[in-house]
Amino acid sequence: MKAFSANNARNVHKIDPLVRNLTSKKVATDVAEFEQLLNSNAWESKLQQFLSEHSYFFSGMIDAYSPSPLYSKVKLGHDYEVDFSWLYFDSFGPEWRLIEIENPSSTLFTKSGNPSSALSHAMQQVRDWCSWIHDHAEYARKLMPRISYPLCYIFLGRRRDITASNRERLKKLRYDCRWQIPMKALTHRDLKKGLPEEVQHWVADERSEMMTGYRLDHRLARILVENDPSIIGTDTDI
Repeated sequence: MKAFSANNARNVHKIDPLVRNLTSKKVATDVAEFEQLLNSNAWESKLQQFLSEHSYFFSGMIDAYSPSPLYSKVKLGHDYEVDFSWLYFDSFGPEWRLIEIENPSSTLFTKSGNPSSALSHAMQQVRDWCSWIHDHAEYARKLMPRISYPLCYIFLGRRRDITASNRERLKKLRYDCRWQIPMKALTHRDLKKGLPEEVQHWVADERSEMMTGYRLDHRLARILVENDPSIIGTDTDI
């Protein structure tokens, strides 16, 4: 795979002839076909195949100026298969996005408000992907260069089945799954047990040194500016 910088991602933009030739009539036909698949409770493999042949359905998720194509059925060794993946460029640098497709007829939550078995399975699946990537970092980065902390999406259920209460549950679930600082500080005993796994990965990652250096340089720049404001240049970012 050819490496691109963030600037290249904005300067290199080749539109697939199939996409260039899309018309509103063709889009409407494709949408109707996909809705028919959804309504017929088609197998997940059928949905995956359709989406792999209509990558423009991911418009809004994939940056229009990104040089990365959409990849289908990406294998993580012999253990897992990712339905879709692509490399996304943002202010933190390039990182991968992964998608797990589940049955659209599955429910999101049980009557008691807990995640359904289908949703729980999908969430565990993406956790397993991330664990596998960290456990096989060298192999994973040969396949997907610079992958470190991919953002994973789950396609499950239908929009029409999302109730007001389910929407609130989804917001809560999204909040609970974010990487966040615990409400209460941990103890010395907790520290003796070792750093949390995600922190260990961050410490071991070369970017942690880069970010530390950046913060020190930033702090030094602020001190210099406070002592001598005249040193600020027109392109200084303080």
